[in-house]
Amino acid sequence: MIRLNRLGDEMKNKIIPWILVFTWCGMIYYFTESSMFTGTNTASWISEIVQKLQLGHVDHINDGFWSWNYIVRKLTHLSVFGLLAVLVWRAFYPRRFAMVSAWVFTVVCAALDEWHQSFQLGRTALLSDVVIDACGAGIALFVVQIYLRGTCS
Repeated sequence: MIRLNRLGDEMKNKIIPWILVFTWCGMIYYFTESSMFTGTNTASWISEIVQKLQLGHVDHINDGFWSWNYIVRKLTHLSVFGLLAVLVWRAFYPRRFAMVSAWVFTVVCAALDEWHQSFQLGRTALLSDVVIDACGAGIALFVVQIYLRGTCS
């Protein structure tokens, strides 16, 4: 009886992390598929927030490279794919190449996401977004590595 419970716990510890990974991948797919998350819509959200917070001094909401819209969208890429990398790392852990595997998995997902985005109206697939996603994954995994070194020493 104890052995069966132990086996069930081991299976849960292996399956639940992958459920989280594929749930997050599904959320990314939904974000890409939805017209709510286009550049135009995020610019209008930012404008509404600026108006509600009475931040009249905030300029450049949707005005080129250093616009608030651009910054918010790219920080979102960094964080969304950074979280995906951490979830994938946790699913692979404690395998030897868990960090590298998580990074590669995340970059492949980022490339597939951009490819999927190329078929969506009002969306643009950009190689630079894949690079940003890869950087987000790398930064997140680096933070995990630093945390692990701090807790294990």
